[in-house]
Amino acid sequence: MRKNRFAALLLLISALLIIYLVKLETSYLSSSRTLANYDFSGFNNTVGSRKLLVPNIIHFIIFDKTDVDFVMFVCMLSAWLNHRPSHMMLHTNVKMEEKSKYLTVLRSVMGDGLVIQHLPQPSHVFGVKLAIVHHAADVARLQVLSKYGGIYLDWDVFVVKSLNSFRHYECAIGWPEGAYTGNQVIVAHKNARFLKLWLQSYRDYHPSEWYYNGGEVPTKQILVPRPGLVHRVYTEFGVEALDKELYQQNWQDYSKRYTIHLLASHKYLHDKAVLTEEEYNKCNCTFATLVNSVISQVADEQLSVLNNAALEDKLTKYLNNQIQSNSLLKKHLTPEIFADLKHQMTSSFHSTIFDVVKTGLSNPDSSVGVLVPDTESYHTFKSLLLPIIKDYHHLPEDFVGQPNHTWGNVNTIGKFGSEVISTRIRIARSIEGYPLNSKMTKQNLIDLEQTVRSVLEQNFAGTYHSLPEMTEEFRKDLVDRHFMFEDCDRFNKGGGGCQHWPTGRGIYISNDEKFLVWINEEDHLRIISMDKGGDLFAIYKRLVESMNILESHLKFAHDPYYGFLTFCPTNIGTTLRASVHLKFNNLKQSEVKNEAKQLGLQVRGTHGEHSDVKGGIMDISNARRLGLTEYEAINQVYTGVNKILDLDRQGK
Repeated sequence: MRKNRFAALLLLISALLIIYLVKLETSYLSSSRTLANYDFSGFNNTVGSRKLLVPNIIHFIIFDKTDVDFVMFVCMLSAWLNHRPSHMMLHTNVKMEEKSKYLTVLRSVMGDGLVIQHLPQPSHVFGVKLAIVHHAADVARLQVLSKYGGIYLDWDVFVVKSLNSFRHYECAIGWPEGAYTGNQVIVAHKNARFLKLWLQSYRDYHPSEWYYNGGEVPTKQILVPRPGLVHRVYTEFGVEALDKELYQQNWQDYSKRYTIHLLASHKYLHDKAVLTEEEYNKCNCTFATLVNSVISQVADEQLSVLNNAALEDKLTKYLNNQIQSNSLLKKHLTPEIFADLKHQMTSSFHSTIFDVVKTGLSNPDSSVGVLVPDTESYHTFKSLLLPIIKDYHHLPEDFVGQPNHTWGNVNTIGKFGSEVISTRIRIARSIEGYPLNSKMTKQNLIDLEQTVRSVLEQNFAGTYHSLPEMTEEFRKDLVDRHFMFEDCDRFNKGGGGCQHWPTGRGIYISNDEKFLVWINEEDHLRIISMDKGGDLFAIYKRLVESMNILESHLKFAHDPYYGFLTFCPTNIGTTLRASVHLKFNNLKQSEVKNEAKQLGLQVRGTHGEHSDVKGGIMDISNARRLGLTEYEAINQVYTGVNKILDLDRQGK
């Protein structure tokens, strides 16, 4: 009996729940239909409604343009990120270039939230031909809002913060004191009375007057007699002329506005500021602040499309031989390899193939043409990098990997003759856990500098000199003495390196000035043992002892196949470069270069890679750093330089 009563009770509760849900759904659908067909007769636009009346859709309209320019890109981003609409509609009369870089970024940020909607450009209004495209856009915005409702924004309107508070009104529009309404920002329900009256006012269309139907008529003939048709927004929509505040000042009060009309099409109002991706930051003005405020909200991998789109166009020309180059990149990069790597990305620092090749695209005269943004890239982009590495280091096809790290028997290394002016050995090292040069953030640079500086100051006798804190006179003196690196070269810059220069850069100098450590130049560390003259034994011994100390305190990036990893793949393996500065008495530079090449050595200027030979003083060093041990590299320099010196002496 009790079971039957309990079952009946459950049945009754279930029935009541079903009835409730049906009523709820009916109520919701009824409410939605009512909202869509809202009758605004007697509506109070000063107080508004408790409900959100206006759909959360943002509308942009552009005619006769197949691409999105930089200002429109920034404004669309600002609308999406700072307002958060349900979706954004881009209305256009032409087919947009879907693969353009700005549209690609917008797609990656908004996904399906970005809707490109075909909209024929109005040619006539009430039988009268529209004189200019701007008048066609004025009419089109009223038609779009009357069809969909939502938030209309001119293509150069920047959204500072959410416009949701204005969606509680029938229609909200910028209407500054003593001025006409601004049609750059309109928030309206599709049944807003003002929209219908405004569109009807075009029966008295004045084609020769720029803003007659767009601002004067709706203000003087409609809103002045009936101001209650809209929610009047005095300054918050930023539709007044704010050119000085935007382009000549760092205007802090921009944050009090909801939107700001950037006046981008009025070039005479911002002639001192160039509104392009490449130049906008140079103005040091409010516009740059606004741009950076939205760019900073976009993920690095999405923003990389900005550079990658331009690079892909350049790369296509490169592959099609429209850009001439004799680099190893040119030799080994094929359309098939590019297609295979194009969508690959490292998981650690989101590096792409474009990060790898952009130095070669920027510098077609580069002999190599690639730089590596993080250690993971050596494997992610192996199909391109390995052939280049094998070619540069003269490795056989069956190369099985870098030999085990060994300093060898230091005592078997001797001294050079008196012709040698100075000798140095340098080692490059990357610290595990950090990206390589082009991906280092400002904080990465600072953290790494502090870590290494602490190890040096606790274990060696010397002084650390921060590059930003150096006087120009002191820096120049160090450069002239071949202690200090010079400014970043174009090859590193072309690969995205040397960012935030000179932050986090510096040099450690031992008290006897025979041991140096560069921090955050091309690589994380360049460790240098050097001295005047040719005592290679003493210099090598000092280096080995110093490296043993550093290796006990720092974890260096090492790969079983490639050895120690660096920003430039020409340095991987041992990363060791032993060089001598000397001036020959009889051999010509061309003769020295030819002989050095046969001995596995290279000749360059005394200020490093890509520098010219000056005053006849040459820098001779081992060409290879991969496929041999540290000891073999040192011995190659020792025996090779002595052989060239013997030839020079015989000539004498």
